[in-house]
Amino acid sequence: MSYVFGIDLGTTYSCISYIDEYGKATVLKNSDGDLTTPSVVMVESESNIVVGMEAKRSLEVEPDKTVQFIKRKMGKEKDTVVLNGTTYHAPEISSMILKKLVKDANDELKQVGVIKDGEEIKDVVITCPAYFGVNERHATKTAGELAGLNVLNIINEPTAAAISYGVSGGDKKETVLVYDLGGGTFDITVMDINKGNISVVCTGGDDQLGGKDWDECLMDYVCERYEAEYGEDLTEDPETISALYVDVETWKKALTAREKVNISVNGPAGRLREELTREKYDELTEGLLNRTKNLLDSSLIAAKEKGCLLSNIDKFLLVGGSSKMPQVANMIQRDYGITAVLSDPDEAVAKGAAIYASNEKAFNDFVEQEAAKVGKTAEELKEENIGNKVLEQKYLMSGNSGSRDVMINITNVLSRTYGIAVLHGNELVIENMLMINDKLPASKFDTYGTSVDNQDGLSLKLFESRSTERVMKIEDRKPITDFKMSFTRAVPKGTAVNVTLSLDNSGTIHVVAEEMLYHSKLDTTFKLSNQMSDTELSEAVQRMSTANIE
Repeated sequence: MSYVFGIDLGTTYSCISYIDEYGKATVLKNSDGDLTTPSVVMVESESNIVVGMEAKRSLEVEPDKTVQFIKRKMGKEKDTVVLNGTTYHAPEISSMILKKLVKDANDELKQVGVIKDGEEIKDVVITCPAYFGVNERHATKTAGELAGLNVLNIINEPTAAAISYGVSGGDKKETVLVYDLGGGTFDITVMDINKGNISVVCTGGDDQLGGKDWDECLMDYVCERYEAEYGEDLTEDPETISALYVDVETWKKALTAREKVNISVNGPAGRLREELTREKYDELTEGLLNRTKNLLDSSLIAAKEKGCLLSNIDKFLLVGGSSKMPQVANMIQRDYGITAVLSDPDEAVAKGAAIYASNEKAFNDFVEQEAAKVGKTAEELKEENIGNKVLEQKYLMSGNSGSRDVMINITNVLSRTYGIAVLHGNELVIENMLMINDKLPASKFDTYGTSVDNQDGLSLKLFESRSTERVMKIEDRKPITDFKMSFTRAVPKGTAVNVTLSLDNSGTIHVVAEEMLYHSKLDTTFKLSNQMSDTELSEAVQRMSTANIE
């Protein structure tokens, strides 16, 4: 099968897209006939998993079997949940969501004759928030692999949205700010567009801020009103609270289209009925909106430091379902004097990922054909082409690119800062080497000294943060990994150790260290400290191979 697919693995909703026979990015429907699927999983048993709207409804009656917002745990140190007595890591839960998306998409494509019996969706590009670090991106890829997919790439959600919006096509040359407020995460990315070349200027955001927090805010208000009316604390009634999670999202969406909505809560002490206006809702959630504004201001400052002023930005593009709330566009108009563009916020990310995937696959297929003609591998031919566009121009001239007249080339930036623990005097501090918003690929060289006499090795503790400071205190921060280096012979205090820290476009961290007296060397790549163990992965693979996912 020649098709490739783009998947938006969202915090609250997910969807899958492909390029149809007319060259159009098309989102595929799920078994309920909807274009997006709730990212909610219910474990009826290890062999019977329910994903989507039915699982979302089960939050009310079987909260011990059901989980939502799993994306917020991806790549985190504490990434497990217990469902129906079984412990699952976040990548396995996400793999269930992916498997449901793919299963339903397979069914639809077979019904319309796009794919044949025996063929299945395999090659995918999955999106993630722009500020996801190494652990989170690795966890996303692991989720895809556990779902039985070939993950071609992980690309940033704002970049995918920009591709879908069309800023990468034709002769367009513009600077776009993407304000991506999803169900559980918030992203801001400023990028320069020149035809198919997308160059990220800076990125920011918060992986613990999204529409869920607006729901929680409204939930708190309703609980306060109920207690004031009846003297009862709704939070002590799990079934009522589970039902409220569904209701507050419904009311929030209603207030996007209407100025007021009637709310009704059937609690243990009686029914609360009240009219809620959009004005009151905006007042309740003003603090959350201001958090996005503060992050937006920080990103604009970072962009300015790189020579991109607010006046240079041609468009504010709103992405993510929660960006549809009128308060968002109103804030941008009021505080920045810019009319934001709301374009396909629920599906843009998946569509952009599909466009990117299709572009990459077509080019890679062409390179393999060209390489075979000259007796080389595709990798060798690409290596020879670095620094020039001869191969790309030949590809575009060949007509293999279909309706697209440009290549999509993405130049990204670091979403995090990376540093190592070093002694400054008698204090152990973090000296940051690779800084947030540095262009990728990034590399930094520095020289340090051994700290004691007869030192026979060292430990390079690697830290990840969002700091913009070159030196910062360790405090309670934990390293994401620890590189151990043994010397061939013990060395005196102050012996120079050269360290090079690099990060490539795929998110792989590479460390090279050399002790300069006897020239002991360390040359290694980053190994995750939070990843699932081999045993846990094996157990997850076994469960996924036998589970029925509906």
